Amino acid sequence: MAKETIQIRIDEDTSRFVERLLRSGLFRTRSDAIRHLLSKGMSASIEFPEIAEKVKKLRSLEKSIGRFPIELTGSLKELLSNRDRFN
Repeated sequence: MAKETIQIRIDEDTSRFVERLLRSGLFRTRSDAIRHLLSKGMSASIEFPEIAEKVKKLRSLEKSIGRFPIELTGSLKELLSNRDRFN
């Protein structure tokens, strides 16, 4: 598989985490550690497109019927009522 070189900027916490991985001996280089973390992140994110499409459908239904199409209570109801604050 062909490899591509990219340049990224990471915050201090991420840099310290990568350095801890190196000191632990799990990886020989920063590139190895970051490549591993990206791979794990990609595996964990494999369902994002499917989830995003379902959320899009729910929001479309919400607009067309004037309310969220599923009745929720408690914390979930509160989260949904405040979700626009975070977008």
